[in-house]
Amino acid sequence: MFDTIMGLPVHILVIHAVVVLGPIAALLALAYAVRPAWRDRLRLPLILGAVATGLSGFVAGESGEQLEHRLQAAGGNDAAAMALLHEHTEAGDLAKVLCLVFMVVVLGVVYFLLPATKPARSKALGMLGAAAMILVSCAAIVSIAITGHTGAKSAWADQVVATQGATTTGGGD
Repeated sequence: MFDTIMGLPVHILVIHAVVVLGPIAALLALAYAVRPAWRDRLRLPLILGAVATGLSGFVAGESGEQLEHRLQAAGGNDAAAMALLHEHTEAGDLAKVLCLVFMVVVLGVVYFLLPATKPARSKALGMLGAAAMILVSCAAIVSIAITGHTGAKSAWADQVVATQGATTTGGGD
């Protein structure tokens, strides 16, 4: 189920949703937590973003496991490449969990601790909800960034090394 779609790895297709939607949803959660006046306007986009982040993070993690098994079965003999892949897989496992935790925390806080339409149940619970949302949002952003970086390194490091020293025309730093 999480292996391929029309011959392409599901992982490659879905990671872009996590990399884009995850940080956007986390930024919305941060704004929701610290700007009570914005909560009414942010509620629906935050809920949709949190669910999209949780689901796409889960699918990316599961499809990444399938892709890793496919690459190992194809004869991943390059120890350096397999080490990079393992580093990415470990980071991805954490990111998958944090995306799901982010979704659950956001939904819980939005519906129970800091609802947009009425005051928080209590000041202490409201502050606890805001703190939880801030913490899990920051953790999700960092985890997604680390996972994306290790994934890009795993996929592209050998191609970039192979082009070093080659002459290029145009572009550059």
